[in-house]
Amino acid sequence: MDRRWALEHPTNPSVLRVHVDHELTDRTIVSSPPAAIACPLAGLLEIEAVRTVDLHRYHARVALRHGMDREVATEHVRDILRTAWGDETDGDGEADPRAFEIDYTGPRVAAESVEMAGDRALLVRLFSVAGVREAILGDGLALVRIGRLFTWTAVEPAVAAALRVT
Repeated sequence: MDRRWALEHPTNPSVLRVHVDHELTDRTIVSSPPAAIACPLAGLLEIEAVRTVDLHRYHARVALRHGMDREVATEHVRDILRTAWGDETDGDGEADPRAFEIDYTGPRVAAESVEMAGDRALLVRLFSVAGVREAILGDGLALVRIGRLFTWTAVEPAVAAALRVT
């Protein structure tokens, strides 16, 4: 099954980040262990260098054991994901947030999932849009961030529609 994915080396040398174009969880974060996660990401836990895999909506954070070689781990991760999802894609999507004017007055509220959105209808609507990975509401403003493998050209019309619904 071909899926779009890209591997990132964050500043922290003990972490790899796998960006995807499909939702990994509707929860804020799912950590494995202890949680059971689906393959192929579960297979990453079989790599000696991997300590944990944390799932977020559109990325997985792979934490490495202390002292392990990140480059060697990177190649093992790539092999597992390439076998399951096909070749890695360019991971240089549009990560910058966009601001939208909205009719909202109240406390500043941030969410990274439907779970965090709780009963806030506007945030729940935003998380119904494929690609939205974070939303922050403030007086008259919604700041929205999308997953790294998404583009604003594809996502913005649905975000704008979710914000217009009353």
